[in-house]
This record gives sequence, C-alpha cells and structure tokens, in this order.
Amino acid sequence: MIYHENIKRIQIVKESLGDLKDKVVFVGGATVGLYTDKSSAEARPTDDIDVVIELWSHSEYAAIDERLRDMGFVNDQASGIVCRYIIRDIIVDVMPTHNDVLGFSNRWYPKGFATAIDYDLGQSSIRIFSPQYFIATKLEAFKSRGNNDGRTSTDFEDIIFVLENNTRIWEDMEAGDDEVRTYLKKTFRELLDKPHFGEWIDSHAGYGSPPATYFIINQLRAFVDNK
Repeated sequence: MIYHENIKRIQIVKESLGDLKDKVVFVGGATVGLYTDKSSAEARPTDDIDVVIELWSHSEYAAIDERLRDMGFVNDQASGIVCRYIIRDIIVDVMPTHNDVLGFSNRWYPKGFATAIDYDLGQSSIRIFSPQYFIATKLEAFKSRGNNDGRTSTDFEDIIFVLENNTRIWEDMEAGDDEVRTYLKKTFRELLDKPHFGEWIDSHAGYGSPPATYFIINQLRAFVDNK
C-alpha cells in the first residue's frame, strides 16, 4: 500500500537525519495519508520526502547543508533544486521556514512549524503540521504553482484527500487561530466561486453515497459561511 511505503521512507529519512531528526517537521505529499481517519483511504504516490527546518539566514542553511552531507545526504545537482538531497535512493527536500534563507518558502511554514504536532509511527514518532496548517500550506502552494487548474495539481489533490477522509478537518480548521482561519475561509470562498470548482473536486474525490464532491462542496460552504 502507498501509505505503508510512504511511512517506510519517512522512517528511513528520520533515521538518516541523526541529531537533526528532532529539529525538522515532515510536510508535503508524503504525509497526506497521516491526516486521514478512514482506514480504507489511499493517498497518492509521491517520489520525495519534504521536511521543514527553522532557519533564519543563508549561513545557517550552509551549516545545515554541511551537516547533511556529513551524514551521507548527497546534493541532487541534476534536479536544479537547491534544497534537494538524495539519501538511500530517496529524494529529500530540506526547506527553511523563512523566505530570506533561499529566496523561497511558504507563508505558513513558520506558524506551521511553531505549532507542529507529534505523530506516532509505531516504533517512533515524527512532527507534522496540524491539519489546518497542512491545508493552508497546500492552498498557498496551489496558488503559486497550480496554474489555476485543480484537475492537474497534486497540491489540490492532497487538499481534497484530507477534506474527504478526515472527519474532524472542519472542526480543526474552525479551531485555528484568527489568521489561519480567516485565510482558509477567504481562500476556499474564492475557490467556490470558480466555475469549474466542482469538476476539479471530481477529478480527485471518491465515489460514495452521497458522492464525495457534493459533500465537500456543502461542507466548504458551511465552513466559509460560519462567522
């Protein structure tokens, strides 16, 4: 199963990080399956593992880069992605929390990092973003690289997966602080106004009774309208 394969790779990366393992938060598509409370749900396959580490300057990142290479991480120069490494045939993106470090980030990384939660993998645990910040980071990523088409966006696919397969996500989004809750409501309201939004959801949602697309749209409308 994809879920177990992702867990296996996450565990390998965590072990490979040595004393840095407690300084990172696991994010991105490889973690999406950790947000479901439905045992039958199957997340999409992904080729890489993403982690976020709190850094404020390029010099701090250079020091982390040196430590990673000492641990056996190899810079993936062929990819052209400055934060990408390979360890034991696994692609790992090590991203800073703040934009000033490498010139790119996600606006929700700092707060997502600060409010990260523990997730039990069985023999060990990792830190991941709380559900509301996972959704916020994915919405922000979709805005920047989704080409305004949810049908082909893996970020949008991950959002729909969580909305469909986490029964507490609506409560979690309401429970976020004012800033992230306002962002979520505003962004979802804008998406609901898209003429093809239902089609976008259809591209990724399952087929249940009632169909998941109608459920998600109705829940989103209730969420954005709740003052």
